[in-house]
Amino acid sequence: MIHVKNKEIVVPGELIATGNFRTQFGIEKDGENIYSTIVGVAYIDSEKDYIKIVPLEGKYIPRGGDSVIGMVEDLALKKAILDINSAHKGILDIRDATMNRNAEIANFFSVGDIIYAKVYNVSGSVALNAKPPYGKLHGGRLIHISSTKIPRVIGKKGSMISLIKKYTECKVYVGQNGTIWVKGNDERMEDLALKAIEIINIESHISGLTERITKFLEEKR
Repeated sequence: MIHVKNKEIVVPGELIATGNFRTQFGIEKDGENIYSTIVGVAYIDSEKDYIKIVPLEGKYIPRGGDSVIGMVEDLALKKAILDINSAHKGILDIRDATMNRNAEIANFFSVGDIIYAKVYNVSGSVALNAKPPYGKLHGGRLIHISSTKIPRVIGKKGSMISLIKKYTECKVYVGQNGTIWVKGNDERMEDLALKAIEIINIESHISGLTERITKFLEEKR
């Protein structure tokens, strides 16, 4: 028996279902009773007997292959230390930023620089690669949202982010750590792209999101 609706917001300790269900994140079982352990959105597939809870907020958990956007916090001789909205700092070694391994990292980056990078190893520290097509981002504007909402910003097969790019003609780089970089030909289009992302962040759990974003962009462009 399922006790909540699909995509309903739930809280820790709330009874989600009773019975033999396959579960993933945000779930605790007590006999046949299944409870939420976090504040999040319940995703329930009754046909496949599958339940998971997607958190509304939370720090980013790095995974190999993720694209992230971080800010340089500190520089060592051969390494840059980046804030990537995680419990762990991102480490960018000179060999993963340029072919010139003998150069000093300060020749390429400064504290405060915004870097688009790829996570290639997670073992205590988070090792990053910023070789092309990754690297330092120039100009543009940043927006920070919950990393759990990034899949909704991207959309199925990139549909949502393509929609934003189409209507605003902005470059948009999405970090799976919840940081998004937007750069357009004018400030008004950047504002429009950022506002669309804000709406997605707030309304990600509500059905019909793509239609609402399309209507918003059509009316405001």
